[in-house]
Amino acid sequence: MTTVAEALQIAVGYHRADHFDEARALYLRILAVDPRNAHAMHLLGLAERRLGRPDKALEMIRSALDILPGMADACYNLGSVLAELGRIDEAVAAHRRALVLAPELEDAYNALAALLCDRGGPRDWGMAILTFRRVLRLNPHRVAAYHDLGIALRQTGALEEAQTSQRLALSLQPDFGGAYANLGNIRIEMGDPDGAMACFHRSLLLEPEQGGVLYNQGNAQHAAGLVEAAVESYARAARAGITLALPRLGHALMELGRPAEAEQVLRVALLSPGGDVPGAIDLLSTLLIRQGRLEEARRFFAEYRYPHATTPDAFRIDCLTAIAESWVAAGDCERAAAMLDDVQWHGSRFFTVKSIACLGRTLARQGRRLERRENPDPSQPRICSSTLATHGRFAHNVLEYVLLRLYAETFGYRLETPDWVGGCYFDLDDPKPSGGLKPLSFGRHMLNDLVTGRRDDPRPDVDILSPLFLFEHREEWRERVQSWLRPRPEWLPHVDPVMQALKARGNTVVALHIRRGDFVWFRYTITETSWYVDWLKALWPTLDRPVLYIATDDPATIADFAEFAPVSLTDVAQPWQGLEFLQDFHVLMNADVLGVSAQSGYSQLAALLNRNARLFVEPDAAARRIRPYSPWTSSSKTP
Repeated sequence: MTTVAEALQIAVGYHRADHFDEARALYLRILAVDPRNAHAMHLLGLAERRLGRPDKALEMIRSALDILPGMADACYNLGSVLAELGRIDEAVAAHRRALVLAPELEDAYNALAALLCDRGGPRDWGMAILTFRRVLRLNPHRVAAYHDLGIALRQTGALEEAQTSQRLALSLQPDFGGAYANLGNIRIEMGDPDGAMACFHRSLLLEPEQGGVLYNQGNAQHAAGLVEAAVESYARAARAGITLALPRLGHALMELGRPAEAEQVLRVALLSPGGDVPGAIDLLSTLLIRQGRLEEARRFFAEYRYPHATTPDAFRIDCLTAIAESWVAAGDCERAAAMLDDVQWHGSRFFTVKSIACLGRTLARQGRRLERRENPDPSQPRICSSTLATHGRFAHNVLEYVLLRLYAETFGYRLETPDWVGGCYFDLDDPKPSGGLKPLSFGRHMLNDLVTGRRDDPRPDVDILSPLFLFEHREEWRERVQSWLRPRPEWLPHVDPVMQALKARGNTVVALHIRRGDFVWFRYTITETSWYVDWLKALWPTLDRPVLYIATDDPATIADFAEFAPVSLTDVAQPWQGLEFLQDFHVLMNADVLGVSAQSGYSQLAALLNRNARLFVEPDAAARRIRPYSPWTSSSKTP
């Protein structure tokens, strides 16, 4: 007579031979005899998963763990099933539980790191890197872990380490096409499009017609100024099923002066499943506005519906933004602003169009408008960033501008800019784009190295494309940057009254920025109000008649500071419709004590521009407290 242990061994044999129906039947017979056999229950769950029944698999594995909670491999498999069902946070918790039970479980570390990468929030990349490194300590020959570690390192900007990790993967597996492809992506960001193209070429020799690699090869060719070649690569990528390549193809065709072809491609992109619909809307809107086809643009975007959407309202805000942009182009900012007044959204183009429309409306009601000047001599060395208003919002755009202007002034180039919110709000006088410049993609590392003196091969006459940001803020640049970024006099009647009202309430303005909103969605570090409350309790008695101002996108957090009688914008001044963020920013920029929100460029930019504050503080998330900091780093005249 066969024992339960022998039957389980036979069932495992079926399982290993991929005979899952037979294995499942035998597991069920075992459980009929021994209903609390946790091992049979766990293995039945794995068989159910392989048979395409993940919900049943989840039920069985959880039942097994109820009986035998210490099964590390069951915790690991529970995490894998949860991940398959898209329940990522629960999957992460299951893998972590497995590692508590079995700290040397290599596959659980690898699965946990992969999930953290997939979740992709800024808080997760660092932990993913540490976890992949633990995998590699356990198994230094795990090729895929070097590759995945390289991807995570690239996400944090550690490009040299990322490159080393991909090269280690290739040293172990020279025919690893994916490692060549990701090495190519790193070389693009390091300002080496030629090296990137060599990597993509090698990857395509190993695995021809990979859509993703063709797409990135197009990016490298575009970055090298080989726009015709980029067009071919993007077209091949699109034929290989990468519909994300279509807007890129349309953009390249626009640069080549082939608007009819570009328009055709963009209209296809707007009908294709899985594509970059917002990007295609933005580009088609730009193309139609350039051609003066404003009424046609309004009709098209009013009627457009994405055919693959689960809801008819998908991309409604993107279309409203395009229509409003056409009214701005026609000089009717009042109508453009009215369209977007009641719309709340975090998109970059939406933010730019709405803010410029609201600023224009303010002036239009006074019978005035902002005028942009032409470049008086486009033949002189110049740079532009035609994408300055298309990535991120206010602070991101301003910080991009700072890097661009530092670069331009360092090498004696004239900077041209498109219409952007900072250009309208601050007292700047950069000329409009003159056109005709070679695009420079992925330029942030190159520009940072040039302005800090780490390299000396400047490139004039290029259109430097976003995203960009300055890696360090040196004290030696402080006066220059602060002198550039002062509000235009015409805006002071809308922002100064807020500070005047605060000064009337006390002698020391303490301003805190508490950010939630998109930080919750994108998994950025959240600044806990309790950290600031504890800090204020110690600071408050030392201040001369303090008044607390809270700038936040989550008004519910203000109540957490009740013992300090906090105020916000609506308590002290008339909100500037659609531009309340500029009033909050003005307070942060002029406060006597400033507390920023973790990972927030908005409040950190205000700190960089603040000439009054005698104390700057920031959250220390690891220590769960508030600490002093300096927005500007020590001067360094040498690289």
